[in-house]
Amino acid sequence: MKVLLTTLNARYTHSSLALAYLRESCKDEKWTLECREFTINDRLGSVMAEIYRIHPAVLCLSCYIWNIRLILELCCDYKQMDPECKIILGGPEVSYDSEQIMSTNIAIDIIISGEGEQTLRALLEHLSSGSDYTKLQGVTCRCHDTIIRNEPAVLINDLSMIPSPYHGDMSHYDHKMVYYETSRGCPFNCSYCLSSTLRGVRYLPMERVKKDLRFLIQNGIKKIKFVDRTFNSNEKRSIELMKFILEEMGGKRSTSFHFEVCAELFSDEGLIFLKDIPAGIFDFEIGVQSTCQKSLQAVNRITDWDRLVNNTKKIQSYHNIHLHIDLIAGLPYEDYRRFGQSFNDVYRLKPDVIQLGFLKLLKGSQIHIQRDKYAYRFQTLAPYEVLANSYMTYLDLLKLHDIEDLVEKYYNAGLVRYTMEYIVNMIYEGDAFALLDEYASFWRINGLYDQPHRRDTLYISLSQFVKKICGKYFNAVSELLKYDYLLNNRVYQVPEQLQRHKTSEAQNLLNSLLSDDGFLKKYVPEMRGKSLREMRKYAYLVYLRINPLEYQETDHLIPVIFLYNQNENKSYRNIVLDSYNDDYPAVP
Repeated sequence: MKVLLTTLNARYTHSSLALAYLRESCKDEKWTLECREFTINDRLGSVMAEIYRIHPAVLCLSCYIWNIRLILELCCDYKQMDPECKIILGGPEVSYDSEQIMSTNIAIDIIISGEGEQTLRALLEHLSSGSDYTKLQGVTCRCHDTIIRNEPAVLINDLSMIPSPYHGDMSHYDHKMVYYETSRGCPFNCSYCLSSTLRGVRYLPMERVKKDLRFLIQNGIKKIKFVDRTFNSNEKRSIELMKFILEEMGGKRSTSFHFEVCAELFSDEGLIFLKDIPAGIFDFEIGVQSTCQKSLQAVNRITDWDRLVNNTKKIQSYHNIHLHIDLIAGLPYEDYRRFGQSFNDVYRLKPDVIQLGFLKLLKGSQIHIQRDKYAYRFQTLAPYEVLANSYMTYLDLLKLHDIEDLVEKYYNAGLVRYTMEYIVNMIYEGDAFALLDEYASFWRINGLYDQPHRRDTLYISLSQFVKKICGKYFNAVSELLKYDYLLNNRVYQVPEQLQRHKTSEAQNLLNSLLSDDGFLKKYVPEMRGKSLREMRKYAYLVYLRINPLEYQETDHLIPVIFLYNQNENKSYRNIVLDSYNDDYPAVP
């Protein structure tokens, strides 16, 4: 009996932890087991053709909100070509209403609900021997013309019983993110999350986790994303694991680790530990979701906002951990303007990434059960994203989607950090959401959402926007845009639409400075010994009529040198040579 485990990942760089678990849990000499991972961007006909060439007797597919539509279409088509193949679905997207899914999709033979490692293995035993599986816990199946849904399978209390998902040849994970878990469940009970349907947290044995992580690090995995709902729910355990990772890394930064954490759970001792972590190894994702206490209470989320802010600011001040902060639009009691306040609260924390997400009313979640209470309208099919509720109109949410796009293009890409800070403080009096709201309208009116954009046009459109809404700040914003542009783009020329000053004099000054050994010794000792021609490959000088470090406009031009590495598009350092403070000629 040939068994194929497969799924459609959201991206090529993603991998499936579920398939890795099932592969290891279901290995047996009684059948042949294969795994294939595709993506939702693959042509469905090509996916079906590869499955048909494998010609499995049992086809198992892992289902999520991002792939369920395509999987159902694939199953319908494939069953026509191979009616004898047993098609089995599993995963969170089919666990809740398995009977309904099977009644409307006749190509599906069996659905496994809940944790599948032990249930799928038991099911394969039945299929291999030809014995009756219709009473197997955790299974929904067809029996003649009837659909039978059995009792849920008991949760796997001892997670050590599940074989490790990672060992042996890891070449399949080259250029991919590896997902890993140290626990299942969540200590919280947020009504929009499926974890709220299960109580408590189950932990994998510490030695097992350490063994797995050591193996992944030694095999050169570049990115490991922990799927624990709250990695620091047990702070002592989480710190022990982070210390272990640092020891195994041995000072290297070849692997980075992403954790979902609850910022307010960090103790003072935990924060002291975080302070000394080397930069570039850990990413923290903090789920704020909203700062509206009434909204948080409505979704059963308990947050100590003051402690969260204090802890986040401390972590941010260490400059060693990449911080993501999540917001969810569409929660109860939060209208468009109140969401703007939540956004501003998060913006003031200055995270590296602001992830603006939209509520999804997942089947089986408490918020889905309460949908009528808040007049939710949402997508009929996955991913069940909110369309409107009692507090936000469809137009409100469309506007937030426009804002989300700008957040991704500008803030999260880090393209205009200095310029955006200046605009928010000087023009919008600290209201970042008001800037994005008005800028999104500018984009929509001018058709900018309907066309592709090179990076240059992102800078140019922002300067045009400022010129239109508040011309007196246009010159200062143009100067800061040049600064941001050269920080983030290794091109030795800024766009013509951003005014350039005395370009020939700037290049002459750069040649003079790079020929001065005293200057090199003081500012760029790493370049000493190189020829002028070689140094010019990695340095660029521009004149600005603003001091970008102090946001102060000047009556003279300040030379700023940007330094670049050979293989980097961003400037690794810049030198602001204010002529009033250094021995360099002022330029009127």
